[in-house]
Parts: sequence; C-alpha cells; structure tokens
Amino acid sequence: MEFSEEQSDLFGGHSITDDRSRELVELMASISERDPNEEERGYIARMLVQACFPYRRIPANEFSRVANNFRLTIMAPSDVGLPFGVLPRLMFMWMTREAMFKKNRRLELGHSLTEFMMQLNLSLTGGKTGTITRLRDQMKRMASSTLSVTYDNGRSWSLRQVGMIEEAEFLWEEKQAGKSDQPGLWSSTILLSEAFYKEITNRPVPFDMRVVQVIREKTQSPLALDLYLWLNYRMKYLSRPTDIPWGKLQLQFGANYADTRQGRHEFKREFLKQMEVVRMAFRKAAPSIKEHTDGRGIRLLPGESSVPDIPRFD
Repeated sequence: MEFSEEQSDLFGGHSITDDRSRELVELMASISERDPNEEERGYIARMLVQACFPYRRIPANEFSRVANNFRLTIMAPSDVGLPFGVLPRLMFMWMTREAMFKKNRRLELGHSLTEFMMQLNLSLTGGKTGTITRLRDQMKRMASSTLSVTYDNGRSWSLRQVGMIEEAEFLWEEKQAGKSDQPGLWSSTILLSEAFYKEITNRPVPFDMRVVQVIREKTQSPLALDLYLWLNYRMKYLSRPTDIPWGKLQLQFGANYADTRQGRHEFKREFLKQMEVVRMAFRKAAPSIKEHTDGRGIRLLPGESSVPDIPRFD
C-alpha cells in the first residue's frame, strides 16, 4: 500500500518505518473503505464517551474525569475496587448493545457475551490468569460501583446519582470435559438499574466494532479506545473549528498521568500517538486535528463520523 502525505505524517510527524505501525495504518485504512454492516456496529452511552474509568489499577475507591462542564465520578467499595483497563470498556459496549436490541434491563451473560467477545477475537479462557478470571473480577467491580454525574457551567448545577447494576449473579462455570473446550458463562445474569438502562439506551453513540477489534489486538490501549469513541462522537456534532487546551484534554483522558511537567509531556506524547492511529479509521478522510504552534492545545475541525447515523429500533 502506498501511503498518502497525510498518512506519512502519523505518529508525531515521524515517518512510518516499523512494521507494527505500518500494519496498524493499513488495517485502519482497509476498515475505512466501507461502512460497517449491522453485525459490525456497536453502541456506547454518551456519558461513557465523555468520561470513563481508570486505565490501570489505582488504590483509591473514587475516580473522576472532567469534560468541560461535565464531571463523572465513579465510586466503589474499598474491598472490591474500581474497574479499570480495557475489559470494562468492552463490557459497557456489550451492555449498551444488548440492552438496545433486547429492550430489557435483565441481561444474560451466556451465549450473547461469548459471541460478543469472539467477535472481538477475545477468547474466553479459564484458569487463574485466563480472561474469565479477569472478566469476573472486572464485573464484580462494575456491579459494586456507582456513578455520580454533575454538570456545572457557573450559572446552573445539576447532579445525578446512577447505580449501574441493580442485581448480579455470576455463576462462572466451565463446560464439562469432553463436551467443549470453550469455557462458558452459563446462568450468569445482571439486572441494570432503571436509571442506568435509560442512560445507556437514550441516543447512544454508534461505533465500528472492527476498529475496536484492531485497537484491542494491536495497541491494547484503553486510551486509544476512549479517543476513538470520543472522536467518533465529536465528528457527529462538531459544526465549527474548536480549540481544546492540553489541560482540558488531560483532565478528560489523562487522569493517570501526573500533573507535572514530565507527566504533561508523557500524556501529550501518548495522546498524539494514539490519536493518529485512531484518525485513520474514519470513512471519508482522517479528521483534521492540528496542534497549535504555541503548544497550548489542539484544534479540532468538523468532519464525518466513522459510522452512518444510528438506525431506528422502534
């Protein structure tokens, strides 16, 4: 594949020379050649696009992210801990999609979750370090957590407390030997709270499951997942060039980075690296994101999202 001038400027202006970076660009470019079909569509709640969970385990039991006037705080019992990393993000994608199509707060984790994970090429494996063990841990964290959503523009202030899961029963069993070597999640169920169910099914943001699969497999970066969902959301509604300071971007995406000169530098470098990968997933052309010459932030220009408008489910 020949790389355009725009593609050759990826990764902070450095030319693409290593095989891993070249493979990423080629995969993203091939995805953008056609719209996702219905099976390749995913959905995620708007509130979880604007702010999400820690990227790695943290000792605290409270975590906040800020996007302009919007603040999302997640709280969990100290003996359970906060959800973190890629798996909770994948689980929220599954819950949103499942709740939309089933139109039911009670979700069965059996075949549908297994199929969802398989669609992402994420094998469900047993054992102490298997994906089922890690998934079980993250599900316990999610089920035990509550969300606090506040909006404050200086003139008005609002608060919503959202318990995500009202009931949960996890029976993590493996099939009997000889029947199948594929572990199962048989009989496990979750009941979403009414408030959370309404939140995630009210005009959720569509995304391309193929892009999520590439990000999960090739970068294993929660930040890249967050940036893809966020940019996809912003491209649907952005009507004019918008300047975003690095400080605001770090509040939204870089809470795991220290608020020091070194921490800000590391966040900026990682943000630009992952954003350039994400940009190539868009259908018509990579969205224009330029860093200001004064180094204070980025300018985001209007473009098109990576998926067509959401279909009606009535």
